[in-house]
Amino acid sequence: MAKKMRSCTRKGLILALIVVAALSPISLKAQLSGDTVRLLLDFPLLDLPYQRYASSTYGNFFAGYGAPSMKQSLQTTTNFYSAAHFGLKELFKGVQARLMREILTHGAAGLFDLLIMQIPFGNGWLHEEYHRNVLTRREIESANEINKFPVGKEVFKVYKIKDEGLERLHDNHQNEWRRLQTAGGEAELHLLQTLQRNNFYYTQGLPNVVFYWLIAFSTGEYVRSCARDEFNQIVDDMNKEDGTDILIRDFTGPDYTAWAYSLFRPDLPYRARGIHPSGVGINRYIKPSDLSQEERDFLRRQGRLMWLNFLSPTMFGFSKIRLKSHEYGNFAVRSVLTPFGNDISIELWAQTARYNFYFLLHNYLNNNELFTGMEMGMVDQPLFKGKLAISPRLMMWRQPENLSFTTDQGQLGGLIGLKARANLGRFSPYLEVEGKTAGWVMGNVFLEENVSLNAGLNILFR
Repeated sequence: MAKKMRSCTRKGLILALIVVAALSPISLKAQLSGDTVRLLLDFPLLDLPYQRYASSTYGNFFAGYGAPSMKQSLQTTTNFYSAAHFGLKELFKGVQARLMREILTHGAAGLFDLLIMQIPFGNGWLHEEYHRNVLTRREIESANEINKFPVGKEVFKVYKIKDEGLERLHDNHQNEWRRLQTAGGEAELHLLQTLQRNNFYYTQGLPNVVFYWLIAFSTGEYVRSCARDEFNQIVDDMNKEDGTDILIRDFTGPDYTAWAYSLFRPDLPYRARGIHPSGVGINRYIKPSDLSQEERDFLRRQGRLMWLNFLSPTMFGFSKIRLKSHEYGNFAVRSVLTPFGNDISIELWAQTARYNFYFLLHNYLNNNELFTGMEMGMVDQPLFKGKLAISPRLMMWRQPENLSFTTDQGQLGGLIGLKARANLGRFSPYLEVEGKTAGWVMGNVFLEENVSLNAGLNILFR
């Protein structure tokens, strides 16, 4: 379930507009000219083996596209916002006064972002699709209510799910069950990371700042609100509205309330939740009042850690920072909730005349211990006189053994990937191969070891 926090998003929008107005005269200097891609669109057309599970779940290969993979849904939403922000930037580029141009562009982009939260391909849609990816991985059919354009609703559901499917996932794949609860917030923070990186490496200068604030503020406030009593009444109202119809019920209710409940009670069978208040089916929704004091305190602490997502110069309009002539850098701190607790990462980006690098230090925390990992890679490194561009990626980690919330034992693992893109002008087809051991990686639905193949098309407007 994604809850639309109207007052919170308004506050985030107002704060972001103030930041844009205050920093525009300075941050304009960070929007550097040079070799730019004004708009990058990415269409992952094939994503295996995930699409094999989607085909099995929904009947055939083409029907499976109704439940796009994490990569496919992420890039669909990235394309949507990037294209809209690019169009608004072009619309106001004729305004002569720099400060007024920036305020108008970012203000219009922010209002657009706020208005389309409840329609397909917006960040609310992406939030729900990441939930659905985890269900589809275990061939559990579902539907995204945002595809019905529920404008004005307070809560959006992932529905059309039978109790038997949720029980099977909960009792047989507990790690994936906990990941199911956090996947929506993971989606939005993955979107934030993708937009920030694109603005840095491709010098796009897109007016994303207000949207960055909306994502960081709303995702954090959702976590914090799941420990508050206000959700008790919301859940009661949902149960009353659902009645005896199992298939119109959301898969979980408040995401992070259910996540905290499951972290502390991994051995509790799904049916132990009892009967739904209507007398039909299992009582799916966990209320804040169902949490112990320890569980509430843990959830509040995770909510406070979500403020770390504001720690980046990109949040204040500095998409690139000049270090030396033709050398630029930037950074971001990210707090993402996981099946075992959270991942607090420090992300560094670097660009020279010849290379695009990134490096991340991951801090994986469960309830008992800190585990660490590292990630590094390159973006569009040219080969064969620029006819081919490769993007290698390497991760090594020590995560909690079996992704447990309570263990103090670590488990080594890693990921290696390579994307190769042919430079054929504006249209650039690509292939990507990625292999990983058991472990959690943002944007990868598989918690077990896996090898994935992705094929798609980039469209670049220079």
